[in-house]
Formats: sequence, structure tokens, C-alpha cells
Amino acid sequence: MVIMKFGGSSVGTPERIEKVISIIIEKTKTHPKLAVVFSAFQGVTDSLIKASYYAKDGNASFNKIIIDLKLRHTEAVTFLVRKSRQAKLIYYLENEFKKLEEILLGVSLVRELTDKTLDFILSFGELLSNYIITEAMISRKLEVAFLDSRTVIKTDNNFGSAKVNFEITNKLLQQHFKDSNKIQIVTGFLASSLQDETTTIGRGGSDYTASILGAALNAKSIEIWTDVDGVLTANPQKVKDAFVLNTLTYEEAMELSHFGAKVIHPPTMIPAMKKNIPIIIKNTFNPYFQGSIISKKKQKSNFEISGITSVNNLSLVRIEGSGMIGVPGIAKRIFGALSKNDISIILITQASSEHSICLAIKQSDTTIAVESLSEELKYEIRDKLIDEIIAENNFSIIAIVGENMRHKTGVAGKVFASLGKNGVNIAAIAQGASELNISVVIDSESEEKALTVLHNIFFFPKKKSINLYIAGASGQVGSEFVSILKQNLQLLIKEGIAVRVCGLINSQKMILNNNSSDVGEILFELTNSTQLADIKGFISSMLQANHPNKVFIDCTAKDIFVYSYEELLKNNTSIITPNKIANSSSLNKYRKIHSAKSDKAHFLYETNVGASLPIISTLRNLLESGDKVLKIEGVFSGTLSYLFNTYDGMLPFSELVKKAQKLGYTEPDPRDDLDGLDAARKLLILGRELGYPIEIKDIKVSGLISKKALTATSIELFYNELAKEDNSMLKLYNETKLENKLLRYIAKITNNSASVSLEKVEHTHPSAKLSGSESLFMFYTTFYGDKPLIIQGPGAGARLTASGVYSDLLKIIQTF
Repeated sequence: MVIMKFGGSSVGTPERIEKVISIIIEKTKTHPKLAVVFSAFQGVTDSLIKASYYAKDGNASFNKIIIDLKLRHTEAVTFLVRKSRQAKLIYYLENEFKKLEEILLGVSLVRELTDKTLDFILSFGELLSNYIITEAMISRKLEVAFLDSRTVIKTDNNFGSAKVNFEITNKLLQQHFKDSNKIQIVTGFLASSLQDETTTIGRGGSDYTASILGAALNAKSIEIWTDVDGVLTANPQKVKDAFVLNTLTYEEAMELSHFGAKVIHPPTMIPAMKKNIPIIIKNTFNPYFQGSIISKKKQKSNFEISGITSVNNLSLVRIEGSGMIGVPGIAKRIFGALSKNDISIILITQASSEHSICLAIKQSDTTIAVESLSEELKYEIRDKLIDEIIAENNFSIIAIVGENMRHKTGVAGKVFASLGKNGVNIAAIAQGASELNISVVIDSESEEKALTVLHNIFFFPKKKSINLYIAGASGQVGSEFVSILKQNLQLLIKEGIAVRVCGLINSQKMILNNNSSDVGEILFELTNSTQLADIKGFISSMLQANHPNKVFIDCTAKDIFVYSYEELLKNNTSIITPNKIANSSSLNKYRKIHSAKSDKAHFLYETNVGASLPIISTLRNLLESGDKVLKIEGVFSGTLSYLFNTYDGMLPFSELVKKAQKLGYTEPDPRDDLDGLDAARKLLILGRELGYPIEIKDIKVSGLISKKALTATSIELFYNELAKEDNSMLKLYNETKLENKLLRYIAKITNNSASVSLEKVEHTHPSAKLSGSESLFMFYTTFYGDKPLIIQGPGAGARLTASGVYSDLLKIIQTF
């Protein structure tokens, strides 16, 4: 004997019912002895409840609901049942709906709806669906019989959630099936009292019906057919990588269900569990998928846990005070006060000092809970032995469930460490003595992030999920970064790193909540986006997003995002930027941004100084090794390096600057290089890395151009003014050449001085060997003595800078 149960979603339409019948036909080929339990058609129970309360309130709209239900059931008959049998069935429907209308009219007249009456009204849903399905199966020449479960399942008079009398029920079921060889089509959810009054058996009633039948008949298995492939490791709407569990134990299924997983209602499993009958969760819409088997024992698993689930819309109620310590009966009074008001406690924690008790309850029960507890403990509160009752809203419980957690060390540590690393604060913790479940209470805003983080750490420990937001995505550096990311995407995937670009913005447009998996297409999507750029909206989206491992990449050259760095870091969003503004801003702003960094939110800016050259990381390594940096000197500007490595007096200096601009070596406005401030900012950043409390004004800056050229109102006028200075530059060049020296724009810093200026250097100076736009950085330290540590190489260019940004991203990925 096999018990099959099909829920409302499986029989939501006539087409779906046809699919279900084909599944049953296939099952009869291997298991001819079947009992099939059906729920009401999808949505019918909710409609009947709605109609009942309309009637109770005197709202005549209940009539419209009944007309719609009658039409829906009649259409099912004409679609599913052969014509020769339709008239009789439609006559049956007419009579049943007439009864239903009369009952609802009575409710409307007396304005009263008892649980007993509601149970009777709801019974029409299952009775009608099962009767129609029975006739549909007879029309397909199946040997079936309709079984009104009210004749074989007996309960007490607790209408709405009646308790089953198993002694009588089991005898009735065994006798009925002994006398019948046909496939039984059984109404789910329904039962009757010993006085033959209609009752319902509570939430998950149809599953419970299947479990009752299975236990009474010692069934081989109980199949619960629904609209999912089985029991998943997490809610797929919140965790994208959730997958189906092949097997799990009854206890695991109960724990997962209690904390929100839509598996099977916990009490409904008990009859099957007592008889060790496997429960198989199958998908009506994917019938050949193996599904999940719930049984006493499960297959061996390499995973430490079986699943993660959550319950939201909760409140935490705290009862605390010195008057609770060592006083017997306090907990009993607390639970009693809540029980009187039918308030269910979902989670309990108590300090070992007995100073406080924390309870998680439904948020809708908060007001009544606080009032009832305040009343129960009013004298202790009056005498200040217990503090005023505190209730906080908007919490969720995350439950980590699994048999493999028992007697295994480190599971709780993983939970707390991974949540802490991602900035998820834990408000309360509970773990049962069985070690089957670890539950943590967190704020609801972090629920999705917490589920994803925990799911990854337990099921995909080698997989890392990175959520990127990119500003300046269409600029030179930004577009090159996206190109490099696309180029390396397959390598990242091979390494178990999943990259998702959640947002892009340029000066005109933006994309948010981008779901594209094709990184190569994102710039095209940005170009065609209809969403206008909104800096505040973009930042707000980053702050509100509950993704773990968020990284903001600021490839802009302006300060529009810099003012939000501190807030983003505090929100556990890491930042990578080639933009020097944050690190060269006021010392106060610099310190605020850096103080917001943490092991959960990194701030990386290697490209601030030397594009892809490892300048800042090398400096930090020197300092961390215990070495003392005495002086840093070098040619920090790739633009100025190119100009003075190339200038030979043959081409006027102003024309050389134009050439450098065309080659992309200068900023869009070359004055941003020629005024010396770019090199000065780099020097300032290195000085602050050394711990020097300096401002930009503390650096002596000698620019290369006159005030007139610097303040020209356009680039064209700037070049006109710069041409007037060509002779002066030629004169300086010739003087330097006569002295057998070279012109180099040198930056240098010690503990008491900092400067950037054009200097005459010997041919033996390391900068003499520079070519093109190469940069030079020399670290004079205690360990290295008179010979500095030298880093030399290309220090400018969009592609190189973008590669440095990508390198910083890889560093951050290693910390996740």
C-alpha cells in the first residue's frame, strides 16, 4: 500500500488535474494498491473562509464568491468528466452549492460564525474537489472509489484543530480498506466527531490525513506531491544556490518546518514517524525527479548540516531584573501569562545568572504579550525587582539544522564567525541539548544576507560570492576594469568565485539590481538603460542591499562618492578606488574614513600612487617587518616622467605636452599634472601611510607653469600661454645639459620635510634610467641602509590602473 497526497497547487486547474491523473496511472503500474488524498482546489479554502467572514459581517459579497466557486467547479467537470457522466455530477454540484448558500445565509442572518460552522463550510472544498476527481478518474476507466474521510477519521469536538482518536480511527480505516480493492480517493483535512459532526484537523490537514492513513494501514511509503522538487537546503527565493536534499530524518524535517521551511507541518509527520514509514516529497510538475525522502535514518552526507531556514516578523521580549535571581516560579508565571492569551513562544533564552529571560514571539502578539506580562509581574515591577518589560520588533530567527552537528566541534563557531564577518549582529542564541539545531535571532533586514552567508559556508565552503557596485563604469579606468573582469571571469568561476555586478553608474545613467550573469554585456546594458544617474539613489541602494561581500569600486575622478565612503564602510561595504581624493583630503576626513575600516569592510587604494605598481603594499610590508622608513624619493608622476624623459629641446615643450595628451599620458586637463599637485597628493598619501599627520599645505609644491597658464579659461588658451614659456624651458634644459645633468620632477619626504619640484640630477641617479612614462619609488630604510629599495615601472595608464584595481579586488576576495 502506498499513500499519495496532492495539495491545492497540484489540483489548481483542470489541466493540472489531468497531469496528476497521469501520475497516478503511472504509479498503479508498480503499486496497484493506492490511497490518494486530495486537498481542495487551489485557493478554494481561502475563498470559503473569506465568504464565511463576509456573511458573518452581513456583507452580501459572499454571494459573488459562491457564484465564482460554482462556475469554477462546473468548468472542471466539463473539462475532466466524459459527457455521459456530466449531468449527474452537475446536479450534485447544484445541490451542494445550494446547501452552502443556505448555510452562509444563516450565518449572515444571525451574524455569528462558530468554529463548528466554519469547519462545516470548509468541508465543501475537499468534498467537491475529491468527488470531481473521482469522476474524472472513472471517466478514464480507473477502478476508484470516493472516500469521505469523515466516515473513517474520528476526533474530539475541538473544531478547527480537532484531535484524532487513533484507536477508533485505525480500526475504521483498517476495516474499510480490508473490504475494498479499488483505489481510494480520500478527502484531506476532514474528519468527524463521535457525534458525526464535521471537524477539521488543523494546519497541514491533508498531509496529516495522508500520515494517518499510512500509519493505520502500515503503508510502504507516503508520497506528498507538491510544487517543489523536495526539501531544499534553504528558501530558494532568498538563497539562489539552494538545492534539494536527497534524504533527511523526521527530526530534521520537523526542525526545518518549525522554523519556516515549507516542507510538511511537524505534527502531521508523527503518525508516520511512529511506524517508521518513509515520507517522500515529490513535485507534481517534475514527476521524474527523485524528490526528498524523510525517514528514521538518512544517507551519509559530507555536509555538517542539512538545511537553513528562517522565521521573520518576530519580536524579542526581555524580562530582566535582580528580583528574578534565585526566585522559583518566575518562568512558570511568565509562560502562564502568555499561555492564557494564546501567545506561542517560538524561542527562549535565559542567562545562567537567572537575571534575564528573552522570548521570541510573533510581532502581532507583542502588545498583548507586554500587557499580560506587565500585569502578571506588576508588583515586582512596582518594587523595582524587575525592570519594565522591553519589546523590540523586526527580528528574524535563523535556524541551522542537521543530525551531523551532533558531537561535532566548530559548527557554532562557523555560524558566529561567518555572521560576524559579514556584519550581522546576533541578538539572541539558542541550542537544544540534542545539538540538532542552532538558532540565532537577528534583525530582519539582515535575514537574506545571513541565509546566503551561512548557506555558502556550510554547503559551498570553497565558493565565494562577490557583489560589485561600479561607479565611473564607462570611463577609461572603469571600462578597462570591466574588460579585465570579463577576461578573467571563467578563471574566477573555476576557482569557485561567483561575481555579480549589482549596480553600475556613469555620469548619465545607471543600472541597479542588475541580474545579468554576462559581465561582458553590462556596459552595453548601461548604455541602453532608461534609468538616469542618481548618486543618492545609487548609494542608498548599496546601503540597503542585504548582499554579503559587497564591494564598491569607485573609478570616478571626482569627490561625488568620497563623502559616502565612511558610511559605506560602516555598512560593511568594502571600497576599492584609484581615486586619490579620499586619501589626500583633510587629515580629519582621512582619519574618519580609515577609522571606519574593519575586518568586515576593507578600503584598498593601491592604485592611488603607482597604478599597478605595488607601492603601498610594499611600504606596509616594510613597516610590518619592523623596518624604519627614513625617506621616500622618486618620480611619482607618469606624465611628468614622460615629458622629461622625452624632452630634448627639438620639439617645443608645449607641443610635447600636446603629444602626451593625445597619447593618454595626461589628465583631460594637462594642468592637473603640470601644477605638481598630482605628485604632491601621491606624496601626501605615502606620508600618511608612514603615520605622518600632514596636510597638502605642508608639502612644498613647485609647479611647472605660470599662474597665467594655470588660470587660463580654456584648454586652448592654456596651450597659448604655455607656448610663451617654451623658451624658458629650453633655456633650463640647455643649462642642465651643460652641467651634464638631467631634468627630473622629484618628490621626496622625510619625517620633517616634504616637497615636489623640478630638479637637476646626476646621470648616476636612478631616475636617469627612466624611459617613457615610467615611475620611480625609492625607499630608504634602516634595514636597506645607503642603498634604497627601488620600484620602477609604468606608473600611469588606464589599463594598468584597472589591472591594479582588479588586483585589489582579488585581495579582498581572499578575505571573504
